[in-house]
Amino acid sequence: MANIRPATQNDAAVIKKMVWDAGLDPTSLDWRHFLLAENEHAQIVGIGQIKEYPGCQELGSLVVLRAYRGQGIASALIAALEARAARPLYLLCQDRMMPYYRRFGYQQIGYWDAPPFLRLKLLIPLLFHLFGVRVVVMRKA
Repeated sequence: MANIRPATQNDAAVIKKMVWDAGLDPTSLDWRHFLLAENEHAQIVGIGQIKEYPGCQELGSLVVLRAYRGQGIASALIAALEARAARPLYLLCQDRMMPYYRRFGYQQIGYWDAPPFLRLKLLIPLLFHLFGVRVVVMRKA
């Protein structure tokens, strides 16, 4: 099992690289909002954050290196991040990821049920829908 710890300023470059490499939303990457998972050699193998927005919080930037997937690292990061967050907690994900997040109690909600800030943020992913990528909003009460 990985060691979960808060990020430090020294981790900022690794965080940005992991988010970019995973093709995730590259905005709001403040290292102070991140938790990291490290392997037994202190290598960062997973990251995630709680994004702070006006009127809501979003679970985001969840990445586990491919070689470390299936070991419970993402689950451990989600549990640790949720322990720091208020409810309801929101997340945006590709529709293919919905079954994964349902395991943690997240439910898909409609566009108009999302907080105003997330509705604005969802306008950009609507463009991806033209290319077959559908982004949904989910909420955990």
